[in-house]
Amino acid sequence: MLCSTEQLSAHGTPTILAITFNSAAGVRGPKILPDPILFETEDGFILVRGGEILVAERAEGEEGREEALKRVALVAKRRGVARIKVASIPAKERMEEAGMETSIVSDDERDELDAQRSEIINKAWSPAGGLGEARAKAIAAAEQRVSEASSREDLHLVNAIQALDELDKFLNITTERTMEWYGLHFPELQDILKDNLALARLVISLGQRGTFDERKLEAEGITGKRAEAIMLAAERSKGGTISEKDMRRIVGLAELAVKTATEREKMADAVDSTMARIAPNVTQVAGATIGARLIARAGGLERLARLPASTIQVLGAEKALFRAIRTGARPPKHGILFQHEAVHMAPKWQRGKIARTLANKIAIAARIDYYRGEKASELTGLFEKRLAEIKIKYKEPPPMRPEQRREFRRNDQRPRYGRPGKDERKPGGRKDRRFYKKPRPGE
Repeated sequence: MLCSTEQLSAHGTPTILAITFNSAAGVRGPKILPDPILFETEDGFILVRGGEILVAERAEGEEGREEALKRVALVAKRRGVARIKVASIPAKERMEEAGMETSIVSDDERDELDAQRSEIINKAWSPAGGLGEARAKAIAAAEQRVSEASSREDLHLVNAIQALDELDKFLNITTERTMEWYGLHFPELQDILKDNLALARLVISLGQRGTFDERKLEAEGITGKRAEAIMLAAERSKGGTISEKDMRRIVGLAELAVKTATEREKMADAVDSTMARIAPNVTQVAGATIGARLIARAGGLERLARLPASTIQVLGAEKALFRAIRTGARPPKHGILFQHEAVHMAPKWQRGKIARTLANKIAIAARIDYYRGEKASELTGLFEKRLAEIKIKYKEPPPMRPEQRREFRRNDQRPRYGRPGKDERKPGGRKDRRFYKKPRPGE
């Protein structure tokens, strides 16, 4: 078994191991060899003295093996070894060049080494050595960091808000398909019930239009003139007939839509509760849903807390921003913040100023949530005060800018790009680097 191990030395020095093998009860231990023997493997060299491994050096390629032999000789001298037995002529030559006395192993010693081959290799390259132990500690530390990062609540919030958006898309598609399919049988119902989800619930409970009556409609919460309109439309409907098989499929699709709506409400409640717990100030200023989308777009609450207000203002409008940078067009005034009621309900000429004010307060709120973790109730009051100032100061729209007319050129008048030709070079031999050379009068 393994008795002792010396750790790795500083960088640039060889791997020094002292591993001994003792025979346990019932297990035959390897024979103690009297002199140090250099054991050669495909991965490198192992210096064995009796039942002890003195040095284990890995090597790749011919140059790497030569350097490994030099390091083995250096460590052997430090350990007080003056004579080494080797198994090959090249190893003998390299060790003698390094100043070591060498001799070729005998046939008995070679057989003994072959018998111990697997055991020596396993012990020399095993994780019990210093390199393996350092690697194991590094892997354990990395796993711990990954586990801690995966346990962050804001990352779970990111997945929750993304799931909420995906549920919204799926719900819209499912209810729209239910309405379109059932509209082949009862098209007039779409004009009376504008809510697709309410229509899906009605399809589940009533089925075909011939089964509609006032009592069933009242049980679904539809009374008065709307119920009378539905009954009259069912009697005079121009829709076609539908089989029981197709009706079951429509009912199944409607049930899926209703179930998706229920899951969507649960997910929205989960987002609200998580935002109130980890980012109460952002929730107070921007709302739970908008704050969660900003955190998801930024990549976490920590990233959002480090972003400037100008970046928060255009989060979600990256395509428009890069298009403006590339083409010189006007940059976007807002991204996700357009969903805030104060922004999208304001006149167009006020939206940019309101979005910038809102982004400022969100940046402050995110930093308080992440670094201090306490609630600052004055942020909402400051935002409302600035909002009132903007609405009073910029009540009237700004004057219209004069329309700028684009100047169109013919193909022969457009500037030339790339390297100039021979006729465009200056007399001194240097090239004329102007893209467009205006022709002189008369040319």
